[in-house]
Formats: sequence, C-alpha cells, structure tokens
Amino acid sequence: MDTEVVVIGSGIGGSVTAGRLAEAGLKVTLLERGPWWDTVPTQSAGIENRVKFPRGVELFSRAVRSISLPWLPVDRLVVNKKGLFDLYFSKNMEVVCASGVGGGSHVYSAVHRRPPDEHYWDGHCPGLDELSMKPCYDRFIHRVGSQKPDAGNRPPHTAAEVFVDDPHFLPAVPSAETKVGFLLPEKSHEHRLLEGEGHIKRWQADYGSDDHGFLGAPSGAKSSMDIVYILPALKKGLNVLDMCEVQCIKHDVQRNDGFKVTYKNLRDDTVSTINARYVFVGAGTMNTLRLLLDSRDKHKTLKGMPGLGKRFSGNGDIRGFWDLNDKTRDFTKGLPSKGGIKLRNNPYGDLVIGRNGLPSLSRYPFPSFVLDRLRHGMVVSGMGVDAMDGVASVKTGRFRIAFDPSNSPIYEKIKGTMKEIGRLSGRKIYATKRPSTVHPLGGACVGTEESGAVVDCNGEVYGTPGLFVVDAAALPAPVGTGPSMTIGAWAENVVSRFLKRQDVLSPDPNH
Repeated sequence: MDTEVVVIGSGIGGSVTAGRLAEAGLKVTLLERGPWWDTVPTQSAGIENRVKFPRGVELFSRAVRSISLPWLPVDRLVVNKKGLFDLYFSKNMEVVCASGVGGGSHVYSAVHRRPPDEHYWDGHCPGLDELSMKPCYDRFIHRVGSQKPDAGNRPPHTAAEVFVDDPHFLPAVPSAETKVGFLLPEKSHEHRLLEGEGHIKRWQADYGSDDHGFLGAPSGAKSSMDIVYILPALKKGLNVLDMCEVQCIKHDVQRNDGFKVTYKNLRDDTVSTINARYVFVGAGTMNTLRLLLDSRDKHKTLKGMPGLGKRFSGNGDIRGFWDLNDKTRDFTKGLPSKGGIKLRNNPYGDLVIGRNGLPSLSRYPFPSFVLDRLRHGMVVSGMGVDAMDGVASVKTGRFRIAFDPSNSPIYEKIKGTMKEIGRLSGRKIYATKRPSTVHPLGGACVGTEESGAVVDCNGEVYGTPGLFVVDAAALPAPVGTGPSMTIGAWAENVVSRFLKRQDVLSPDPNH
C-alpha cells in the first residue's frame, strides 16, 4: 500500500473524512482537483502555490473552471484549471459546483440547519435513524464553531429587521435552530484579527465588507472546511495533493481489500496511480457520480452498483434576482444570507424564499450604474422536496442528467411564490425558468440493497468493501433546505462507524 486511505475531494464530506481519519492516526492522502485558495488562514499556515479568488477583470477568466453543454463536442469544456465554478447545463436543469481545497464551503452562505423533516433519517436503512445521527450533527457544528448572532453582533438587513411590520411578508422562523459558520465579531461595528490553534490567523466577519459571499472569503471569516479540518490535519500527517484530478478507481478483486486510484496532475499533465486499502469518495455529488460511473461503465474497474445514478435530486432549487432597487439599503453588507421571508397569504403553501446579497460587488468590472442596481437588489432562492427521480448516466463518454421538473410540483410552487412576491412588492423577481441548483444530491443513496441503494448505513458501497461515499450523493432524500450541515453529519457518521471497525487500525498484511 502507498497509503492506508485515499480521500477524493475536499468539500464538506471529503474534508470531514480526511481530517478526522488523519487525526485518528491513519495514513491519509487527499486528492483535490482544484488549488489551495489564497486566504489569511492559508497564508498564516505557510501553504505554497495559493491561488487568489477571482476578482476584478479576472472574473471573466478565472470564475469558471468548466462548462458542460449538450451541444458541445466535448463532455466538458475546461476554461481554467484553477477556476472556481463548474457549470452544468442540461435541457431541464442547471447545476453549479465549486472547486479547490475546501470545495463548496468557500462559496456557500454558511447557514447551518437540520432538515425541516424531523424524521429525515428514519426508515431508510437499518441502523440509521434520527437518534444515531444526532451526535453526528452535534460534532460537526461544534467543530465548525457555528454561532447564532445576538443583539450585540446582529448583522444588518436581516428579514426580522426589514419585514417586521410589512403588510405582505413575514420573516421566516426556521423550524430547527439555525446557526452560521462565520467567526462573528463581539460587536457589530468591530472586527478583529484572531490567532487560533497552530498559529492560524482569521479575521472576524466585517459587516461593512461585501467580500465573504459566494466568491470566497479571503479574510477567513467564513468557516470553510480547509480552515476547520484540513489545516489542523496537516500537522497530523495528512498528505494533500492539490491540482490532482482522479480519473478512475480500480478495485483489486483478487485481494478484495485494495484499490488503485489513477489521477492526473493538472500542473504537468502527468498520470499516476496510488494504492490504498480504503477509498472515500467526497468529490461533490456531480463529480462523485461522474467518477463512479466512469470507473464502472467506461474503465470497467468497478462492478455492481445497479442503483448508481438513480434517485438524483436538485433539492427543489430555484434561483432569481429581486430587482428591489431599494436606495436606502446596500444589501451587499453584512453576512451573505439575510434570512428568508414568507407570504402572509400564499396560495402555493408555506414556502420560504431565501435572500442573499451579491458578494464582492465592489470588485466587479461593471459600469457604476449596473453595480448600483445590483447593490440595491437581492439574490433570492427557494428550496423544497422534489420527486428525486432524476437519473445520472454516462453515455458515449458523456456525463448526463435526465430530470423532468414537471414530476415535482415544488418547482411551480416556488416560481409562483416568487411571482407573487414580485407583484405585491411592485418589484419583479427574475427567476430561472428551469431548476437551477447549487445543492445536487442523491444518485448513490444510502438504503437497503434490496431497494436499489448504493451504500449502507456505514457509507460503504454494497459489493465493494472498502469503498465509501461521504458526500451529498449518498443522502437518502431531498433536504429541502441548505444541506451543508447534513452532509457534514453524514461524513461524521461514516468516519465514526469506520473507526470502530476492528480491522481499521490493525496492520495491513500487504503493507
């Protein structure tokens, strides 16, 4: 064995897994196709070869990593290997994913809440239920240090502030306690540079800044997974190979306990293979499914998994821009998420529409009149439970998602709610016509083997011992809200169960 464990991808699931396993004493190699991002924490940790988040004119050259379109002659058009976003377009769905060490945790709003369904984990797989998952949620939130703002450090433009006496809209009160993954200041108008364990430096969130949203947070105020899990694990021996994209996973069926992982170094295009006893896939739903499907159907290096690609979900996501043009408020200030709102009387049901300011707007290379209009408007989003009946596949070498939104009433309900909000406010919401998700999930779901699930309650792939799925691809159902906390809890569950196995810390006879 070259290493005991290979972890593929460093988003929430991959980072939790790599960090926890390295801290437990295992020899772990983390493969990440994107770069280390240049932030105050990574600078203070002495990370080399950092890449700055796209700002200014570089938004045009480095914001996008790759684009997938049905009519392109290639599966993916790579725009910039060090770009931030992957864009996927199909006939009925748009998907946006992020790249780099820390994955999507750099670009999310860092709102942490449990699923609205209090029985989300119940009834899917023996040994897995709400009771067993509760400590996993608790561990993740404790590790991330998520907080709830109070009267002394409450950010501006929250729903509770803006819509307190509105005749049409109500601030949405989440059914589960909500916290944010930011290093909050003690007082709203003050922020300090702090030095934590290992001399890692971070700024507290500056509510007067617009630079910690979905284009990354250079200050380190956002608790991205590279800060929380990866940097501390480096001191425990974690080996991180950035700019290395995995091409296939091969199960050594003769030994039945080993894997060969083939990857390309994107800096020099060299191809290498690493041998591992265990492989944990946490490349994000789209890339996890693509990798597993390619390995099974294209390279023929994995077998089985008859349910792979099935039960794909967009988490009910619809996005739009609310052209408020409210000159009294600069919605880019404060935290990215401003809290959700509901209609007092909604013919489409009790739906919440989230509100976010546009990030880093002062660094957009746009004319001042465009920036002014964007500054006084908001990105809005709806989420809910869709039919989870999409199918991911690889056909003629191309990764495809087949999804029919007409099977999921939630999408029309969200679009109808947004239209009604626009009518009542007198300010139009420009919403996407088809599902537009940053929360793809499913396709390698947890459940029973008889039901067609891909992984068991341990996250281990049926029929392929030693191969695990630790990201949103394994979730059993749409979350109906931001899934970050649930992904983190799932990875914590997989790691905790794995470390209890008798064979994990025993010597590998073939090492």
